[in-house]
Amino acid sequence: MSDGLGEQREDGDGDANTDAWWDRLGGDMTALILSKLPLRSMLRASAVCKAWRAAAIRASTLPRHGRRRTHPWLFLHGRSNGVLPHAGRRNAFAFDPDEPSSWVSFTLPPDFVAGAGGFAFAAPSPSRLAFAPLLRELCGGITAMRHAPPLASPRYNNPVVAAVAAPGSRDGERLLLLVAGGGGFPGGLVDIDDHLPTELYECDHHGDAAAGVWVQCAPLPEELGSAASSSSSSSLSISPALVGGRFLFACGIHSCAVSAFDLSRRAWAAPPREVCSPPVVPRLAAAFVATARRGRRLLLAGVVEEEGQRRALGVWEVEPDTLAASRVGEMPAEMAAAVLGSGGVRCVGQDGVIYVVGEEEHGGYRACACVVIGGNDGRGGEEELACRWSWLPPLPAAAGRSGIRRMAAFCSPVLLRNYFHAD
Repeated sequence: MSDGLGEQREDGDGDANTDAWWDRLGGDMTALILSKLPLRSMLRASAVCKAWRAAAIRASTLPRHGRRRTHPWLFLHGRSNGVLPHAGRRNAFAFDPDEPSSWVSFTLPPDFVAGAGGFAFAAPSPSRLAFAPLLRELCGGITAMRHAPPLASPRYNNPVVAAVAAPGSRDGERLLLLVAGGGGFPGGLVDIDDHLPTELYECDHHGDAAAGVWVQCAPLPEELGSAASSSSSSSLSISPALVGGRFLFACGIHSCAVSAFDLSRRAWAAPPREVCSPPVVPRLAAAFVATARRGRRLLLAGVVEEEGQRRALGVWEVEPDTLAASRVGEMPAEMAAAVLGSGGVRCVGQDGVIYVVGEEEHGGYRACACVVIGGNDGRGGEEELACRWSWLPPLPAAAGRSGIRRMAAFCSPVLLRNYFHAD
């Protein structure tokens, strides 16, 4: 029957009728339609409508070429003292590059330690790690925290945590969780001689395990582990980036030492090399790693102390084997004066997007984005890289009233498939 607005309505189960429409569209057309919709809107609709949930599940299980392209989000939260994780829920803010006019306010889970690969990681105890999709509260809490088996070595200080596609897994169906660093004693007393093993755990993106225990590998190289120990937090002193789906590069933010963990060999390259000395990138005061589009090329963002006390932020492409660097671009001077100032800065990024955030409250946590364009053109050719800079909107007023003194940041995609078990 008609409802008077030109729409046909069936008596009975409206969800079933809507489901039939999705079935008639077919997978390719469904993927095209859903790729045009904001991800947050899809999650909210999926939380209250079974037909939308079924369509979202269908879209999340399409082959990689049929899925929506995801851009990495920026996440900001109050910075703890770097030792035992914050026991309560914390207010946080997320920037969605597909809806760039405002920030999303949400809360991090209790005992939050890191965000990566579309997941928020929490440590209920020094030997336990739990994880759930980021922003799960925006979809009605339809996903629960997943608990991994106990770590072989307890982590009393925030470790580096990564979630990457397991080598050999098809379309990222299986995840490899990596935990490195985080050594010390309760209360933040750091044991500099304590070189904890890097640990790996394989599961699917819903948390179901392929192996029941963590696999122990070599610890962080000494040059990176010492830097992490001196700051009481590995996650605040090391910048990670995954290149080519195989090498997880780790850069000491202040030591500027770089090493890579080979996920196939499950070993660190040794020894780490510094990128702050000529002829690589001289006068670096802080260094962060990221990846260009499609994750196949390594980028370095660094704060450079120029003559006359001028601070600049440059972006370089780095050759992974030799660490030879070629300049891609530099933050405009006016933007650098506002973001860098005299306080700390944090750079996070992947897939050709680098976010730069001022860490200090007095600077208003100004943030901007650098989109690195060029690179692989999709036809086997290589284009020269270039930078395109833009401001992010100001943080909500609630950030200024939250009592946050220093801001921490991480970057991650928000992946539709992480929110659903295929029915």
